[in-house]
Amino acid sequence: MESKTKSTVSREMIAAVVSRHFPGEELLSIEELTEGMFNSAYVIRGSGIMESGIVLKVGPAPEAELLTYEKDILRTEVEAYRLLQGRPIRIPRILAWDYTHEEIPCDYFFMEHVEGCLWKNCAERISPENRRQLMYELGRCNAAVHGVKGNWFGYLKEDARFRFDTWAEAFFAMMSDILEDGRRKGCRLPYDEITAAVIRRKDCLNAVRTPCLVDFDMWAGNVLVDEASCSRITGIIDFERCFFGDPAADFISAVSLFDNVEEEPDFRRGYSQVSQVPFEVTEDMRIRMDLYRLYMAVILFVESYRFGETYESKVKTQMAERIGRLLKQDTK
Repeated sequence: MESKTKSTVSREMIAAVVSRHFPGEELLSIEELTEGMFNSAYVIRGSGIMESGIVLKVGPAPEAELLTYEKDILRTEVEAYRLLQGRPIRIPRILAWDYTHEEIPCDYFFMEHVEGCLWKNCAERISPENRRQLMYELGRCNAAVHGVKGNWFGYLKEDARFRFDTWAEAFFAMMSDILEDGRRKGCRLPYDEITAAVIRRKDCLNAVRTPCLVDFDMWAGNVLVDEASCSRITGIIDFERCFFGDPAADFISAVSLFDNVEEEPDFRRGYSQVSQVPFEVTEDMRIRMDLYRLYMAVILFVESYRFGETYESKVKTQMAERIGRLLKQDTK
């Protein structure tokens, strides 16, 4: 998908970084992956480690207009992959990375190429029985992510302004940042009402005491399944939007996979097996999940500028309706 955040990278630039990180290997082909909505990505094939393909992922250029939480976002993904190594989740192995902007004027990294079909592209071929198996595996994968504990609440960044001692402080700052981005972009949003909704639920947010790694992007475009059978997950990708916070935030981010985790027994069963804790949805968790739905809706509204007028208009209409409905629910 076309996006104003994607960097343009020439074949010569790619050849230069391949030569730097994999000296002596022959580069045979470069194929751009167009499914992504934020970074540029390429499948590279050649000799040696590149024989079965590797992926080069390139972050936005320094001059690209980003949202506040997207600062150094590609570095967040590299760190997330590092934290998840050895966990019971299928993820690609990071092969190399570079933040110097020497050969390519952007952050970039290389990772293994994961075989499979994106869930969103083969959803119509997934049988009810296979969907149950996939949801079970997805629950296990999600629990594996949440098994990583942090030392602070907030985004995975070196900058201390993104780190907080409590989840209420962190989430308030996260929402405040995206609202400020909205003001900067001239977005028409109910800013005061959204802020008041977060403040009103401070105690509920502070019931979350342990910072857990949260993917917040485990949707049908980031889950790969076996293309032949559509019966097993072959990989989870794109961890760039991770933060340390409330695991319940992930249960609302599975766009086009499910709408309500309470109606997904196979997901909950898989999750409980890995977490070794019964999966229970409390009333406080429901309240918090609505706040995370609100946060996600605001993000989608504000970021829509980068995808073209038709997409922007459609998404803003949808998200404005969702934001209004969630705020109305919150005041009942």
